[in-house]
Amino acid sequence: MGVCTDIMYDFVLQEINRIYSSYDGWKITPFRHGNSYDTTVRLERRNIGSREIVKIFVSFKKEVTLNMLEDLIKPEKTGDGLLSRQSYAVMVPSNADTSALPSDLKIYTMKSFAFQGKELTWVKKPVRKNDETVSKSAP
Repeated sequence: MGVCTDIMYDFVLQEINRIYSSYDGWKITPFRHGNSYDTTVRLERRNIGSREIVKIFVSFKKEVTLNMLEDLIKPEKTGDGLLSRQSYAVMVPSNADTSALPSDLKIYTMKSFAFQGKELTWVKKPVRKNDETVSKSAP
């Protein structure tokens, strides 16, 4: 049996992995908020005697408000005595409204999803032209 997840979150986790690579020691743990479609991704790594924790709130909504971030900004206690540096970020589709969020909060835009008007759309990669099609069309 495999793990059943939504394909949209698979794309989002790939994008987060590009920013916070496992090669740099980041461990990714996603968890959902009850029945909501929103997710928080917790990233953690040890770096020079301290622990770095980054929480990213992932939402596919057109508008993200400050009250959506209540669970995100709760500080975490560590039981092992290491100092921890915590930071927070939000990941939303392109063209989402984040004007209600504080200016010092990191906001990442998804490259895979965007709002076109009021509709959420999947942004596909452009088709690459290979050398054969270019040479056939050249006079």
